[in-house]
Amino acid sequence: MADMKDIEQRTEEYAAGRLVLKIAVQALQDEVEHVKRRHLDGIRNAVECVAGVHDRLKAALESAPELFEKPRTRVFHGVKVGFTKQRGQVVIDDEAAVIARMRKLLPKDQAELLIRIKESVHKPAVYDLTAADLKRLGITITADSDAVMIKPTDTEVDKLVNALLADIESDEAEAAA
Repeated sequence: MADMKDIEQRTEEYAAGRLVLKIAVQALQDEVEHVKRRHLDGIRNAVECVAGVHDRLKAALESAPELFEKPRTRVFHGVKVGFTKQRGQVVIDDEAAVIARMRKLLPKDQAELLIRIKESVHKPAVYDLTAADLKRLGITITADSDAVMIKPTDTEVDKLVNALLADIESDEAEAAA
């Protein structure tokens, strides 16, 4: 069984390990930023070029919708072009009035399908109830036991790691596209 001195020593080792991780991640982040800066002009130029070509392609499509009556889309050079029907957006100015008209004008079973009524217990408020009230109502709180907590007070390493992972994921997504 560990004593407080043992826990303090292990915490010190953990903090030292996090410092090594922080230094390594910061070095990698500095290198990534250097590489990004080196390639940024080329990427900006490529983005501008693609945006211009995209606009010209869009204008060409908009000027010739008759070419896409059947089939509505075609694939050229791995790019699908053409026209697709948009789903549209439901706009309801006065929801209460629409619900009242649904109940009045539609059969009851159809109106019930279109009108959503939802009741549920507001769980965050339940935590304010006393144990006696919880028991009387038939509510049980589970998984409220003690758990080991190891949470650094500085989150710089976590921020760097999360930013690094986000950059890697976005780079992979861009490469896949």
